Amino acid sequence: MGASPLRDPVEGGFFRYAVNRDWSDPHYERMLYDNAQLLDLYTRAWQLTGERWARSVAEGVGRFLITVLRLPGGGFASAQDSESTVAGRRVEGGYYALDEDARQQETPPALDEKVLTGWNGLGIAALARAGFAFDNPAFTTVAARTGDYLLEHHLRRDGSLVRASIAGRTSTAQPTLEDFGMLASGLLELALATGEVRYATAGRRLIDATLSTATATATAPATGSAGVPFRAPDGPDPVLAGQGLSLDVDPSEGAYPSGITATAEAAHLLFLLTGDERYRTAAGAAMALLADRAQERPLAFGAALRLMAELTGPAEQLVVVRQEEGGPTGPLLDAVRRRAAGLVASVTQSQAGAFTAAGFELFRDRTVRDDRPTAYLCRDFVCRLPVIDPGDLPGRAD
Repeated sequence: MGASPLRDPVEGGFFRYAVNRDWSDPHYERMLYDNAQLLDLYTRAWQLTGERWARSVAEGVGRFLITVLRLPGGGFASAQDSESTVAGRRVEGGYYALDEDARQQETPPALDEKVLTGWNGLGIAALARAGFAFDNPAFTTVAARTGDYLLEHHLRRDGSLVRASIAGRTSTAQPTLEDFGMLASGLLELALATGEVRYATAGRRLIDATLSTATATATAPATGSAGVPFRAPDGPDPVLAGQGLSLDVDPSEGAYPSGITATAEAAHLLFLLTGDERYRTAAGAAMALLADRAQERPLAFGAALRLMAELTGPAEQLVVVRQEEGGPTGPLLDAVRRRAAGLVASVTQSQAGAFTAAGFELFRDRTVRDDRPTAYLCRDFVCRLPVIDPGDLPGRAD
């Protein structure tokens, strides 16, 4: 797919879809959610295979996100148009047929400058993981700046969330479960890549808001409301609710995870960080609501099925602790960057202490040994002895 016409060979981003089976005729719109998820998948493909093609495609998609979709004011645009004016004519896809020199002479297709909270969460998570895997500070820096932008402009002082903004003006549209879950996952992944606990605490607050809302309304009389583990704190969309069209559980997964799956993914990650059973129980309960439908129509529940597999398999957690910033890294950290399975965190010794103080128990007593980066590998919270030699680090869980 990375070598097909579905991907722009100059700027690196993927087009939205193709209109025929061999992918030779794309629909040229480029979406944030597509490219964020594809960046993550190609990063994982490189971690699993070490193949050059996987890294090349992943880094190209990452560059597209930070050079094309990133907005000057902060955040990522939701999409780039398929049409533009080339040589004085309005055409679809014509800009993408140009080589790099010819493209610089033309005005690129316009961006849809809506900053959507959920989709930006997908971008943050993918760039944070890719930045760590490829040791690419540019990716990590943009992920962090985007996270900071959303925390400043899309999270109100009362803790409520903004669904969208454009040119700094926030929308009155009600935030959905998708916004809470995707942003929380993005912030948690950013915390793992940067070692900054403030991102993890912000992500935890978002998930706790959905859990407390679900608990508070679990006895509501609406049909099917009991047993739903996550709810958007502001309730359902008032327009849909007024028409009787709101759902307690919206299972729809098209090109990206449903709100309930995205929130369950973040809750599962919080469980791996904290050991708090509330999060694993809620994630499992959410997937139980979707299990029958996912078996009947697996292509429509890709993200849910992936999470179900993670919940039923062994949980792997890997923390590498190093001296303070600027200290040596060495081959152990290089080996850790190749881990595709489970949770992977890289922190300094002082950052590990900050995570512990904030209630993230995975980091308790994680210190360096012999002044060298030290790895702690745990499976289902049972941890092996710390290692400083990459040859002593076992392979990933089956």
